[in-house]
Amino acid sequence: MQTTKHIQRVFYLATSLYWFATALPLALTTLLFQARGFSLFEIGLALGIYAATIVLLEVPTGGLADAVGRKRVALLAYVLMVLMSLVLLLAFTLPVAILAMVLYGVSRALSSGALDAWFVDTLQAADPQVDLQPALAKAGTFTLLALGLGTLVGSALPQLVSGLPPEGTAVLTPLSVPILVSVLLKGALVVYVALAVHEERPSGSNATWTAGLRATPQVVREALDLTRKSEVLPLLLGTTLAAGLALSAVETFWQPQMALLLGGASSSTIFFGVVMTGSFLAGMGGNMLSTPLSRWLGGRYALVAALVRGLQGLFLALLALQTAVPGFALCFWLVYLNMGALDSPHRTLLNAAIPAARRSAMLSVESLAGYLGGMIGNVALGYVAQQASISAAWIVAAAGLMVSLLLYVRLDRRQNRLADRLVSTEN
Repeated sequence: MQTTKHIQRVFYLATSLYWFATALPLALTTLLFQARGFSLFEIGLALGIYAATIVLLEVPTGGLADAVGRKRVALLAYVLMVLMSLVLLLAFTLPVAILAMVLYGVSRALSSGALDAWFVDTLQAADPQVDLQPALAKAGTFTLLALGLGTLVGSALPQLVSGLPPEGTAVLTPLSVPILVSVLLKGALVVYVALAVHEERPSGSNATWTAGLRATPQVVREALDLTRKSEVLPLLLGTTLAAGLALSAVETFWQPQMALLLGGASSSTIFFGVVMTGSFLAGMGGNMLSTPLSRWLGGRYALVAALVRGLQGLFLALLALQTAVPGFALCFWLVYLNMGALDSPHRTLLNAAIPAARRSAMLSVESLAGYLGGMIGNVALGYVAQQASISAAWIVAAAGLMVSLLLYVRLDRRQNRLADRLVSTEN
């Protein structure tokens, strides 16, 4: 039997390596696309196709993970992630960029919920009384720390290789070097997960890939049926969809918006890295605040989520109104601080509402809602940004966040009614 400390060490290290590698090109990808001649609409379209790929595959791949094993599906996802990065290096035309985004979507659909489900179930098997919220908050802290450090390192790399060919003229340029380094780290991740993650394969015939694929439609039907019958899951999925829409709008357009505030300059990549690193550190701070905030509000996780979601929408609206870099950076960081503070309360509510046997599939359903929101955000808000302004797109996204907090309020009221009934029954 693995100890809870060992399980957490393995998961936190794998998660940190994954997100550090992912973050290396994160602050510069939109700038790289623009340097290669892509318009904002084309960038939004490519990212929308990435989100659409996940929408199509998210739940089936989650069911596959439940059927054949979370580790095996995660490893396949990481191998495809390496391939995606290699194709991205060659993306000078829209079709190649779309191919890279399709591969990215397949890999993210496969990875989504796989290792997370292994972590939750293995942790609960080692200690059935374990409190998930602090463990999930710590996982979120490691994730955001890795994202912050990866972003900072990735944004500094182009400054160290400034002698390479100019942007848009060759495969290997200063802005593409972080992608190449991320390929090496993703390869290391494949090796680490293969050696360090231990999982009992699902019993019965479903332990093979062929049988698992045959069983996946039934798993998907059960997951969707569980969602339909639940009073809690549709509310949580609605909040996730709104979060995905807003996050896509921020992540896709903050780089060109900041370049505009800098007078159109995007050559000093370290500025972009500092701002994005600060956002992840702010998110890490939000994760750290979520546990004492949840305790202060008596473990009413839905109320915590409603409060934080409202603040997130407010700061996104303020971000849209900024005309100078200091105010822009502050509001950007506050958006991410509240995003981090919301993560573990939301995930605690979600995991409490789903059965262990279908955890990967149900986490994939939840992720599906987020990527559906991202798909809508990338395409629709990409059009708004192109036709009106990035600020206008962010105002629309902020309005969606404000509306979604009402779903958390409704969930909190439902839980209070259930608690009151329980007290009345006991008396």
